[in-house]
Amino acid sequence: MWKKLKRQDGNEESFFTLSSTEKKALLLKSLLVMIILDYFFYQSVWALVPLLGVGIGYYRMERQILYQKKKETAREQFKELILLASVGQKAGYSAENAFLSSYPDMKALFGENSSVCRMIRILKTGKENNRAFFQMWRQLGNQMEIAEIAEFAQVYEIAHKSSGNMASVMEKTADIIIHKIETEKEIAVFLSGKRLEQQIMNAMPFLIMLYINVTSPGYFRGLYHSPGGVVVMSICLTIYLIAYRLSVRIASIEI
Repeated sequence: MWKKLKRQDGNEESFFTLSSTEKKALLLKSLLVMIILDYFFYQSVWALVPLLGVGIGYYRMERQILYQKKKETAREQFKELILLASVGQKAGYSAENAFLSSYPDMKALFGENSSVCRMIRILKTGKENNRAFFQMWRQLGNQMEIAEIAEFAQVYEIAHKSSGNMASVMEKTADIIIHKIETEKEIAVFLSGKRLEQQIMNAMPFLIMLYINVTSPGYFRGLYHSPGGVVVMSICLTIYLIAYRLSVRIASIEI
């Protein structure tokens, strides 16, 4: 799941890794989910033991969603990089120098620890070790699993091998990639309302149960403290978890 890109100096540079703060936040969210499920479905400390599996599954799912968000951020940064490199080529830079000279601007925009700055550092290291630029782009695209970077690597390789007008190719490729990313952003904005509806629907069963618990204390007591009730609540929880997982998958369909 975590991709590592081997640098030419023998070390490895990780992409889309989680910071310690992000990991702690995910752990706390997973623990909170276990406690909420225990309160609404069992109200028993012992139920936290089997619910640990739910917590682990939730942690993994949220971690994958967070990685996907990091990939989307990297795509946005790549869009800015290729746009700036295209401008640099118009100013007379070679394709390689246009990318490498973009580092100060990318650092100012996104920070030195951003994905785009790490990409440029890898490109620079590859050049210093006499690696072909198109090979480095291909490696980046494959390792980061970002389609736009992989597609750009293919176009760059063809243009490089055919000794074509690299400036013109870069400009047209940049326009196509930028247009594609912007179109996907518009679609994502359109779908954001559906995602909000999905989140509301996921919360509705708990809001209803909370309302009943507040207005009619003890209404669910027979379900919490009897073998038959535990079975019924376990079935209800299983159905909810399946529905929740399906709703997340539907709302997370890649554009």
